Amino acid sequence: MFQFATAVSFYRAERSLAALSAADWLRGTACSIISVLSLAAATPALAQEKPIEIGVLALGPRPVPQWHCGTPGPALASAEPHNETKPFYVLGLLDGLEKLKYVEDRSENAGKPGRRFALDLRMGSLGEVRQYARAFARKPVDMIVAVATVAVQIAQEETRGSGIPILMTGVSDPVGEGFVKSLARPEGPITGVSHQLVQGSAKRVELFKEMMPALRRLVAIRRPDYRPSEESLADIRSVAKELQIELLDWGVTSRQELKTALAKADWRPGDGIMMLPDSLIIANVDLVIEASLEHRVPAFGLQDFMADWGAVAAYGPSAFEAGARDALYVDKISKGAKPGDLAIEPVDPIFVVNLKAAECLGVSLPLEVLRQADRVIR
Repeated sequence: MFQFATAVSFYRAERSLAALSAADWLRGTACSIISVLSLAAATPALAQEKPIEIGVLALGPRPVPQWHCGTPGPALASAEPHNETKPFYVLGLLDGLEKLKYVEDRSENAGKPGRRFALDLRMGSLGEVRQYARAFARKPVDMIVAVATVAVQIAQEETRGSGIPILMTGVSDPVGEGFVKSLARPEGPITGVSHQLVQGSAKRVELFKEMMPALRRLVAIRRPDYRPSEESLADIRSVAKELQIELLDWGVTSRQELKTALAKADWRPGDGIMMLPDSLIIANVDLVIEASLEHRVPAFGLQDFMADWGAVAAYGPSAFEAGARDALYVDKISKGAKPGDLAIEPVDPIFVVNLKAAECLGVSLPLEVLRQADRVIR
């Protein structure tokens, strides 16, 4: 009897120990599962703690033109000189990223849902842009947005071998500049949008003549020996000859030369100024527009913001839209796409007319011209 009771006791004890071990095992397993699930849930949050770092390279900052409607006339806007704080490309880039649910990593955006990014905008002279590009390569940033041909060239040189993606904007001929193998397949670290500024040169002359039937002389301002400007000038010269417009070819190599040339010019009725695709001219467009308004000589721009700043009109790709398009490349590359596999897309030209500038210049625009405009500034 004692042996039987002892056996029963041992059996019960073993059952209790087995039950206890099973309970411990289940608790341990549950804790492990919870830990794994918690870690998995935390992984995206941890990944977002480090924002996508985007370095932006651009010449500048550009002075914003001061509006004076002729020397004796009233000022149409503030005469206080100031520089642009963000190029239109960057404003477009930020807008495009916001629409794609990206959130800039700033204190005021704390708690806002979306993938974080940090934008490091660096503007300066050629030498400064090169220093900034080196700093981006050393850091390194996750990608670089380079504004205009010269900035792309510097970024390409200073990041060679690093594998840092470079998104270009404001480049007329990326294949001709040696940035990519082809528009359809870049096959390298550089991709982005192309402006096709040269291709619109003839159209600008035709539109200018429609706007100003009395146009007799056209001043083309450019930097000598710069290939896109040379090609643009050839198209302008051909159309000007057909329309019986005298072409004056101005070559300048610095801001001071441009300022001097505009001040000493023998302006006449029927004159007009044509801006060519050239980073030097675009960087100093304020001088051209201020001279245009002061001397009542209409100026025709090649990007939409030039009309916003005071040119009587502009025909070409939107700088804002180009920046917004680059946001799509940022999104794709951040998700694993290779720049060399992303085709380069052109930005379609738009025609913008500034009626305020036309009134200042005493230009009465034909209704047919206004009907062609994609946007009219009143």
